[in-house]
Amino acid sequence: MTSRAWDEVRAFALAMPRAIEDLPWGERVIKIDHPPRRRGNGLAYGPMFLWLGRPDVPTPAVSVKLRASYDQAVTVGGATLTTMSGLGQWGWLTVPLPHADLDLVRDWIDESYRTVAPKKLLAELDQATRTTTTEGLRHGH
Repeated sequence: MTSRAWDEVRAFALAMPRAIEDLPWGERVIKIDHPPRRRGNGLAYGPMFLWLGRPDVPTPAVSVKLRASYDQAVTVGGATLTTMSGLGQWGWLTVPLPHADLDLVRDWIDESYRTVAPKKLLAELDQATRTTTTEGLRHGH
């Protein structure tokens, strides 16, 4: 279940506008490729919105930057402060995947993206969401 969950959250995050996978600390993260350029070391320049870590550890977990859902992630999702690189002080929480509700994790990834994304990409995300919802209604979903 956890390997599948890790794959699912990775795919969900990579479907966000301008999302790109990067390996800044030797572990997978998803960033917004904005502005679309690379640093001298080849890493993506934009802000990170999901720390994927590694799927092959005993308890896979992901980290997200939350504001509105922070307390919910702690109480419902068992999230703890992210200790990697001191990110916890900036609103980052680590959510263990083995028992996590994937719908909630996707909501938290969406919030994390929205926390760091520029307005132009938020408009693109909202338009894609409206289009998907409209298409689903047309087809009886």
